[in-house]
Amino acid sequence: MGVQAVPTPAVHVRELLARARNPFDVSDAVLARVENALLCHVELHGWRQRKAPAPSLRCTSHRHVFLLPDGDLLSLWELSYDSDDGSAAGDRVLHEVYESEEALVRSERRVHDAHRSAAHGPRGRRGSREVPVELLLTADHPFGRRTYSETDSPDHARRLLRRAENADRPGEAVVRLLETARGHEILPVPRPQVLAHERHVWCTVYEHAFLLANGSEISLYEVEHDLSGTGALVCEVYLEEGFADRAVNRLVRDRGFGS
Repeated sequence: MGVQAVPTPAVHVRELLARARNPFDVSDAVLARVENALLCHVELHGWRQRKAPAPSLRCTSHRHVFLLPDGDLLSLWELSYDSDDGSAAGDRVLHEVYESEEALVRSERRVHDAHRSAAHGPRGRRGSREVPVELLLTADHPFGRRTYSETDSPDHARRLLRRAENADRPGEAVVRLLETARGHEILPVPRPQVLAHERHVWCTVYEHAFLLANGSEISLYEVEHDLSGTGALVCEVYLEEGFADRAVNRLVRDRGFGS
């Protein structure tokens, strides 16, 4: 019997990011620390399964713990769940990765809410076919009350703009302005999610509000969707909420969905 090679922590994290739909959610600073890790340990964090309504939803989470040269432990959190794309195989699993357990829990809730809504949501019509349409509402979020509790805001802004794929994303002037940010907050913006057949097609909008060094505020609006045709998550960023609204409507219209 041959000896099975155990991947190094650096190889392990590269494989983790390669299968994730959202590798951009792991910051460059964290990646730099993990690249030098001495050991890696993976442990099961949570497991859920829903048997009905069909198709069943399997959803698991794992904690990837890295031992760093200075003795610190650094964790990355992975969410794995069934794809609801109606494919014949029916076994495609999607993966997401996050730096915090809080972000993992939010995404797990989003996945379960989406599957529940696919089974029980209200339905609209497009031609002779029914298209389920869900409104994603976050009424419990304190809109209008900024806390700016998040730190490393310039790095957050750089990563957000770097992963934006739209040609009309904010340019260098905005990048330079956000270098002075000393706090930020991410606010979910209620937008329709469109569901087609057995496959859940989703599109979410976030406001990234930044507090600048001079006390002024600026917001960027992120549209995240899987309407690219490949199933991968795509990020678009706009300076105004109205532009983000039009981008959502265009994406839904171009893919032939609508109420």
